[in-house]
Amino acid sequence: MNTEIEHLSNSKQLKIGTILLIITTIIWGSTFIITNILTQIVPPMFYMGVRYLIGFIAFMPFLGRLKTFTKKQFKIGLIAGTLCWASFTFQTIGIQLTTATKSAFITGLNVIMIPIFLAIFYKKKVSKKIWISTFFALVGVSVLSFGGIEKPSIGDLLVLICDIFYALYVIYLGIHLKEIDTIGISIIIVFIIGFFSFILSFIFEDMNYIFGEGASSIFTYQNLGIMLYMGLIATTISNLTQNYGQTHIAPTKTAIIFSLEPLFATFFAILGKESLNLQIVIGAIFIFTGIVLSIEKKTNLDILPLNDSLN
Repeated sequence: MNTEIEHLSNSKQLKIGTILLIITTIIWGSTFIITNILTQIVPPMFYMGVRYLIGFIAFMPFLGRLKTFTKKQFKIGLIAGTLCWASFTFQTIGIQLTTATKSAFITGLNVIMIPIFLAIFYKKKVSKKIWISTFFALVGVSVLSFGGIEKPSIGDLLVLICDIFYALYVIYLGIHLKEIDTIGISIIIVFIIGFFSFILSFIFEDMNYIFGEGASSIFTYQNLGIMLYMGLIATTISNLTQNYGQTHIAPTKTAIIFSLEPLFATFFAILGKESLNLQIVIGAIFIFTGIVLSIEKKTNLDILPLNDSLN
């Protein structure tokens, strides 16, 4: 009887976990077109600062988890947060300079970069599947950026650089994951991203414009509502749903669900009236094939990103 009850409980947790991961992936998918549109109006570093400040405030009920953190754990959070901040900075500026669809599929390449970096830095063996998936991904990126219909974009390159930093972030965090509380480390990371973003904004962006002549177009109810969504839902809530889902779902199934992010991003981009052409569709198919092929039943690091999205 107890075994049957336990089975039903596990089955329920599996279903809830699956639903939450799908919702998380849908939320992540929505962030690309939102960021693309919003950063045409709001300076990107200021936008990131506001977004992650909101995310940090939403995490405040969990601040007690940091009381047990050691100096080493705070150091882990600082390094992980810096890598994640660098990744999101390149991604946010890149999304501003390219399309939401292209940026979403290029962002997905970090899944392929992780095992390759593991091979370079930790001498981990790279399977044939990864090399095949890398080939498909490279063809896809080449078609997306240099296929002829769409002009090559500096935004595409910036999103690729974002992938490099994000892969390093995932690897670093994966090495230390057993030493830390995931929600506690998320609080540190969100704080660092917001803090560094505001510093860059104050140095490089025009504060007179933001709080002066540009204030009427930046601080509209619509833009503030969007930033609230990005900070509360796409950062804090998605992080919590992801943590719960990954606790109850096998890594392979989780990776398959997360691989749908570019498809959801494309759906939202179309809703946002972003046009698609044959070049983007063909490139996206190659990249998506590479992402799916890269999913291994047994991974070198039993982790997946702790993020909102690489978004």
